[in-house]
Amino acid sequence: MGAYLIQRLLGVIPVILVISVVTFLTTAQVRGDAASVLLGPTATPERAAEVRNRLGLDQPLPVRYVKWMGQVLQGDLGNSILNRQSVTSLVGSALRVTLEQIVLAMLFAGLTALLIGVVAAVWRGSWIDRLLMTVALIGTSVPTFWLGLVLIYLFSVRWQLLPPSGFVPFTVDPVANLKAMVLPSFALGVYLAGPLARFIRSSLIETLQTQYVTTARAKGLTESRVMRGHALKNALIPTVTFAGLQIGGLLGGAIVTEVVFSLPGTGSLALNGILNRDFPVIQGVVLVVACGYVLINIGVDCVYVLLDPRITFATSSS
Repeated sequence: MGAYLIQRLLGVIPVILVISVVTFLTTAQVRGDAASVLLGPTATPERAAEVRNRLGLDQPLPVRYVKWMGQVLQGDLGNSILNRQSVTSLVGSALRVTLEQIVLAMLFAGLTALLIGVVAAVWRGSWIDRLLMTVALIGTSVPTFWLGLVLIYLFSVRWQLLPPSGFVPFTVDPVANLKAMVLPSFALGVYLAGPLARFIRSSLIETLQTQYVTTARAKGLTESRVMRGHALKNALIPTVTFAGLQIGGLLGGAIVTEVVFSLPGTGSLALNGILNRDFPVIQGVVLVVACGYVLINIGVDCVYVLLDPRITFATSSS
């Protein structure tokens, strides 16, 4: 596994380079540069040229890209145009909020989908199966922003049980932090729970029809032991891949929930950067999130071994 992991990490390097080039060129070609944002519409051409020279914006794109990548490799994503704060610090703070939301959403989605998927698979073809799959389909079809607004109305405005917006760090007040994260995490988790439940159901039904499950039943094992010891564990292996691929969708959905619930995450940071044409912030958020998604896919492959030690990885040398 060690050789496979090294090979995958080396293969990530060209992917990250492509991501960095696309990110840099996309923001560089947007109408209006940092000088126009800093000086505003009333700036004179002479003053704008002076600022562009000071910021190095008058240099060729390849030169600017090399300098930018040199800073990135040193952990420096530049400074925000609007408030001159370090983009590395801004992205780091926002990323903690987004990751907390995604982890809680995946925890809710995983437990809910596991329960629905297993029950539907055991009672496949019955009215229980049809009811649960209908609920899963409805959960997938509901727009995240609409669900968020409904949750705010019910739990914050009508019943006044949870705060409608805002964020409190866990280190400051754990209880207030969890209260602030319940609604956005639930709204985001519903997005994943539906398709994950259907996938678990299909995978488990297929596993229950395999030869080794039939053999286990023939040996006199109880249905619960067959399910826990043989079927469920093997059915969850492809589920890990499916759940890992959905993280990209959760990152996109987090933008919506962070705006609806006023959370200071990467989605809100990127949106504010786009609206204010804060190009260093946009570049920093896109680069960090994209690289994180690539590394998560590698992590998903490695989790296979924890679920089934029989899985081996082939390297190019073998």
